[in-house]
Amino acid sequence: MDKNRLSIIIPVYNAEEYLDRCLHSVLDQEFSSYEVILVDDGSTDSSPLICDRYSATDPRFRTIHKSNGGVSSARNAGLELAKGEYIMFLDSDDALLPCSLDDVMDTIRGEDMVVGGYASFINGVPVKDVRPAKTYSYRSTEYPLFFQNNIRRNCEMLDAPWAKLFRRRAIGNIRFCENLSYAEDKLFVFSVMAGCSSILAFSGAIYAYHLRPGSLGSDITSDKHLQQLALFLPDYANVLESLVHRCPTTPKVLSLYHKDLIGRYVCRILNIFATRKTKMLTREYLQDMYDLMDKDSRLGIFSIRPGQIFNIILYRIHRVGFTKAVYKTTALLCTLFRRRK
Repeated sequence: MDKNRLSIIIPVYNAEEYLDRCLHSVLDQEFSSYEVILVDDGSTDSSPLICDRYSATDPRFRTIHKSNGGVSSARNAGLELAKGEYIMFLDSDDALLPCSLDDVMDTIRGEDMVVGGYASFINGVPVKDVRPAKTYSYRSTEYPLFFQNNIRRNCEMLDAPWAKLFRRRAIGNIRFCENLSYAEDKLFVFSVMAGCSSILAFSGAIYAYHLRPGSLGSDITSDKHLQQLALFLPDYANVLESLVHRCPTTPKVLSLYHKDLIGRYVCRILNIFATRKTKMLTREYLQDMYDLMDKDSRLGIFSIRPGQIFNIILYRIHRVGFTKAVYKTTALLCTLFRRRK
C-alpha cells in the first residue's frame, strides 16, 4: 500500500509538554500507510528537538522549521508539502484515539471528505463525546442530507478541521486564512464542504481533544475579537450562500445564515456595541452588519432570541447614525453601572 495514502499535518508551537503523547498516538495506530509532517512554527522550547528526534528515527516523519506565523501559516506550510491522497490535521496538544485510523481508512470509498467523531477531555477525564449518529456515505443527490443530519447546535461537529479527513484534490487551492486567528478553522472546513461531491459521516470517535486551562474560553468582547469577526463574516457569508445554492431545499442549510451567522455572530457584535465602550463602534462597521442582516429574509423582531429584540428594533429603524448614538449611550450607562457594582 502507498505509504502516502494519508498525510497527517501537525503544527507545533511550544508543545513540549504534550508532543510525545500526540506523536505516540500516531505511532500506536495499526494503520501505517501515512506520512507525518511536523511544522515547527518558531517554537522556543524543546519542541523542535522532539520533532527532529522523531524524524530521525522514523522515515514517515518529516519536520520543517519556520519562523512563527501562527497555526494557519503552519497548516498551510504542511499542505504545500503533503503527498497523501487524504489530509488529516492533528493539533500537537491533542491525540488520535486507538485504532481510529485503521477503522476509518477501511471505511473510506473515495469520498471527498470524512467527518468523524471526537471525545473531549479535561485533565484526562472525558467530558463530551460528539459524533455522527451513523456511518453513511452521502453521494450525488443525497449530499444535502449530510447537512440535514449532521448540523447541530453551534455547528459543533463541523467547525474544526480535526476529526476529519480531506481528500487532497477536494482541498485544491483552498487554504487557511492567515489573517484570522478566530474561526479560521470553520471557514476552511465549510469552504471545502461547499465544493465536495461526497462526504462520509463516520460514527466512530477518531480524535481526542484535550482542553487545557487557559484554552477553555477566550475574550469575545475585546476590540481584537471584533476585528477578527469583521474579517471572518464576509467570507463566511459567501461560503454559506454557495452552500444554499447547492442545497436550496435543505432546511438546516437554509437556517445556517439566520441562526449561525446572524444569530450567533452578528448579534454578538451588536451586544458588545450596546454594552461596552469600543473604538470599533463606527458607522462603517454597523453598516456592514446591517448589510449582512439585510440578506436574512427570516430575520424578524422575535425570530432569534428575546434578548436580541432591542438590537433588531434598532436594525428595523435602519438609521445607522441614530443606532450608533444609541449604542454609545447604552454602553456608557452599562460601564457606569459596572463601576458602581
